[in-house]
Amino acid sequence: GGTILSAIFLPEYITVGASGGIFGLIGACLSDITMNWKLLFSDTVNENGKKHQHIMVVVILLFDIALNSVIGLTPYVDNFTHLGGMMI
Repeated sequence: GGTILSAIFLPEYITVGASGGIFGLIGACLSDITMNWKLLFSDTVNENGKKHQHIMVVVILLFDIALNSVIGLTPYVDNFTHLGGMMI
């Protein structure tokens, strides 16, 4: 998905790398968290106060997305591949 989005918006450049696939895995993790939000933060799953561990996973994923998006502003890094990998 990321390569297709990159080819649509940047047809004059060739992009290579695994960052689109890695962002695809991050997008799958975020999708899984949002689909199972009530289960992850319910009292039956979070005995002994483990809710902060689930919150830390969400924070780390969002930090990773933000950091890689900032790194994507440097030359020769394709943010369209990142975005397409995460969304598709």
